Amino acid sequence: MSINVEADEYSILHALKVRGFTEAQPLSESTGLTTAEVEKILAKAVEDGYVKHRTGRITGYLLTSDGRARHAKLRADVLTADEISALEPAYESFLAPNKEFKAVTTDWQLVAAGDIGMVLPRLTTVHEQLSSVLTSASSAMKRFAYYQPRFDRAFDAFSNGDGKALAAPMTDSYHDVWMELHEDLLTTLGHERTDKDE
Repeated sequence: MSINVEADEYSILHALKVRGFTEAQPLSESTGLTTAEVEKILAKAVEDGYVKHRTGRITGYLLTSDGRARHAKLRADVLTADEISALEPAYESFLAPNKEFKAVTTDWQLVAAGDIGMVLPRLTTVHEQLSSVLTSASSAMKRFAYYQPRFDRAFDAFSNGDGKALAAPMTDSYHDVWMELHEDLLTTLGHERTDKDE
């Protein structure tokens, strides 16, 4: 249950910033809040002008410019220096598997020709390394633990023959979740993307 209104608002705005455009249920998965709690916070954020809800062929929420400013303020108010410092080692340990994962996805798209076995051993190593990163990150901030089930689902699906589960866009593929985690680490720490992130 919610216990800190400002912290919960930050969690939702932050997840929305990281995801970009999404519905309430994925935000629930990213934050650990119930869908009802998420919807309540989103309704207030829409009313305050921090979030826009689009309907039509594609439905979802996204931050407004005021919402990005609100997110920055809440980040400064909610996160402690100790939490940010504790997260830094997880980010540093993320960089090595990040480079390898990009190589794996490139080979999957350009070389493997649909042969999952060609990249699965390397992805398995990356997945194991990532689990260590998430353990470290979640010890600093609990919400990073919510990434593990999403990575596990995508990894299991790919391992069992679903080629789209590795890198198909907008499907919560392994690559989708990876990009989200990378952005989350950078945004939470207040880092600009540099050459070492490539």
